[in-house]
Amino acid sequence: MRLIDLLTDSDAVRPDPRHGGATPVQAVGITRWLDQGAIGLSALCLLHCLAFPLLILALPVAGGILPHQWWVHPAIFVLAVPMATVALVRGFRHHRDRRPVVIGGIGLALLGVGLLAAEGSAMEILFTVAGGLIVATAHLLNRRLGKHGHAPST
Repeated sequence: MRLIDLLTDSDAVRPDPRHGGATPVQAVGITRWLDQGAIGLSALCLLHCLAFPLLILALPVAGGILPHQWWVHPAIFVLAVPMATVALVRGFRHHRDRRPVVIGGIGLALLGVGLLAAEGSAMEILFTVAGGLIVATAHLLNRRLGKHGHAPST
């Protein structure tokens, strides 16, 4: 499947001869899978950001044994951006509510700012944890709106 097909949600409408036209697919499987994957990725990010420092504090020996993990945050960010973009845009095309896209964009921006902060600093942890929680919130909202087929209220 091409990226453009994922973004345009070309499989969201199927012809239904019983209703004389097209009806929305009951559940957009790829969007649901991406939302769930993104929520899981946010949870792993949160676990890494909170549990790893606690582990180092609890086990002073671990700080000297465990390797420096400079690649973890960039790797999570590289996975999070396309996953969130595809899931949130597809969800928007289904439910037409911009809130998950806006909230997710804010969360991704905070994750990006966290990458720019000094490694291990309070600012890095603050921006990364806040960004991860906000992205997860966007995906939960996207999933809820998609499940119930809500259109935005005017």
